[in-house]
Amino acid sequence: MGKDEKVKKPFLVKRIRRRLRQINWSDPINKWKLLFFSVVAFVMIAGFSYGAIAATSTTSFCSSCHEMSPEYVSHISTTHSEIKCTACHIEPGFTSTILGKLAATKEVYRHVTRTQPNPITLPKAMRDVVCLECHSPNRVVSATDNLIEDHDVHLEQGISCVTCHSGVAHAKMVERGINTNDTYDYWTVENADKLITRDYVKTNMGTCIDCHYQVNQGLKPWEDKNYIIAVPPNAFEGPILTSSEVFETVIRTANKDDKISMECQTCHIEMKIPTHHEQTDWNENHGEYARKQLEQCITCHDENNWVKRVQPQSIEEILEAKEMAWDNYVPNIEVVQREAANTVFCLTCHIEKNPDFVPNNE
Repeated sequence: MGKDEKVKKPFLVKRIRRRLRQINWSDPINKWKLLFFSVVAFVMIAGFSYGAIAATSTTSFCSSCHEMSPEYVSHISTTHSEIKCTACHIEPGFTSTILGKLAATKEVYRHVTRTQPNPITLPKAMRDVVCLECHSPNRVVSATDNLIEDHDVHLEQGISCVTCHSGVAHAKMVERGINTNDTYDYWTVENADKLITRDYVKTNMGTCIDCHYQVNQGLKPWEDKNYIIAVPPNAFEGPILTSSEVFETVIRTANKDDKISMECQTCHIEMKIPTHHEQTDWNENHGEYARKQLEQCITCHDENNWVKRVQPQSIEEILEAKEMAWDNYVPNIEVVQREAANTVFCLTCHIEKNPDFVPNNE
């Protein structure tokens, strides 16, 4: 062998194996050394793993990706803002945590390769176990003591929490179509007040009415995965009542023999149809009532109250829209006419009585 030729050393793993074979394992001291280094190695690996899990379980970590801006802004703007993302999106338990973290590596890959779905949606609904970590299934009435909410009866039927509470943390942004990849820059804390409103966070009447109506038809809509999870606009092809259908088939022709009554007092403790609505000439003479108390009319007859699936929206139009200050409403017949021309409940009757009636969308 020449002077300039170098002797190739075996690979590190091979050298370690060779070294271990040379150790006298019958010597107690060597056994204690092995135990000591094993314990140290275990503690270091466990500490690193715990630190990695803790670091990747924070809201700030989840929001570090640009495509998570809709999820982040909506989350910190709702009642769940103090709850970590992983508390809801990973089921309780060590095994679930590990499996959840392993599954999340797919999202990291999509982020790095820019192959995220558009829009980003959950592949399956969150299970009740994550909700029941904090919430009791024994609630019978709402916090305001106005709504009858017999939760355990619904759970016994297999109706999951998200069937009714789909917007509680992210304001139905997927259904509204406002979390696509061309909207990320709009999702800022400054825009949160307009993007995240109570109408899309709370459970609305349409959610209850649609499900109750289908139950009276012998159906169990919550057994359809796409009925209970957030899906992009027009992605769900199952039966869903529109607000005009609610008015026609439920309010006008409610069957008193239905399994679940569709009358107001079925869910509302104090609310019922106003007495003046029952006047025989109400259809012809309610205009003056609307002029004087339009803000009360809108409270019940707003479109978003009566439908389960909200209509697709434009995020630019949401941010540019000027909200009507109903708390300071001053009787104005022009405002009444504008609202009547753009409210489905009004249109249902007005077009029926006057086919030439054309909505004013300006």
